[in-house]
Amino acid sequence: MSAIIKLVAPGQLSFLPAGKRSLFEHLEPKPTRLSPIREPEPPLWKLARRAVSPKFALIELLILVVFLTVALVTTASCLAELSHLLKRDAVRHVVTTAIAGAG
Repeated sequence: MSAIIKLVAPGQLSFLPAGKRSLFEHLEPKPTRLSPIREPEPPLWKLARRAVSPKFALIELLILVVFLTVALVTTASCLAELSHLLKRDAVRHVVTTAIAGAG
């Protein structure tokens, strides 16, 4: 197995000696431009609350109710099927068959 060797620059080349000047010394700091005082922006939740129309909210609510109804019916159907399989002892039969086939 070969090792990957990475060469690192010596410390004396990475840092400037005390006598040398910095590369950014010639740059002058730019003055900060202050913006005029304005009224604060309205919070995000107030913007969203104004934008929704009652008709659109009603449509969203109906779609949510339909989705939740479908989810509830599907869950009940799955539980009924699982109950039926447990009563017939089909799960134990599948597990014993799988264990017997693996052994």
